[in-house]
Amino acid sequence: MKPVWVIDDDRSIRWVFEKALTREGIPFKTFGVAQEALAELERDAPQVLVSDIRMPAPRGWSCCRASRRSTRSSR
Repeated sequence: MKPVWVIDDDRSIRWVFEKALTREGIPFKTFGVAQEALAELERDAPQVLVSDIRMPAPRGWSCCRASRRSTRSSR
């Protein structure tokens, strides 16, 4: 199973997701800035992406679009 990606510049939000996903046994990766996730998208893609869309540039929408393109091109 591919991991859930959580992208948020707010550490407390990432912490909440980490606790919930760990408790449920769901694999995940967290990112504090969108740029890290965009770099990772070049190597891998998540099962699900949860992103803060109001982060500083690049915004969360950029990750959502890039993930969608990556998923489409890998089919």
